[in-house]
Amino acid sequence: MAETWRPLHACHYTEQVFGLLGKRWTGLLIDLLLQRPARFSELAAAVPQLSRRVLTERLTELQEAGLVLREVEPGPPVAVSYRLTERGEALGPAMDALRVWAGAPTDAEGRALPLTAAEHDVETA
Repeated sequence: MAETWRPLHACHYTEQVFGLLGKRWTGLLIDLLLQRPARFSELAAAVPQLSRRVLTERLTELQEAGLVLREVEPGPPVAVSYRLTERGEALGPAMDALRVWAGAPTDAEGRALPLTAAEHDVETA
């Protein structure tokens, strides 16, 4: 019995998603902001190998995509923080699924368990 092959079609939506989220550091920044809003300096400290220039670029791209909101807190000193929009927070289940796919430990319902800082240091050492 011969199989009938249908032509492949690239999905425009998949292309859009990975055009943004497939950029280096973007998924990690979303993952950090899923934990809580953070200041620029906190994000920079959480990913020390990420240059400030690229951090600024990625945050700007995420803002333009409607996933991140930049909030200026009046000073002195003036502080800028970033938080996910409702649209950005909607990525939470997808990020959980990716963590499970990557081998993260799970709870009884199959949800990824977050690593504590101590556990993270042990695994990356």
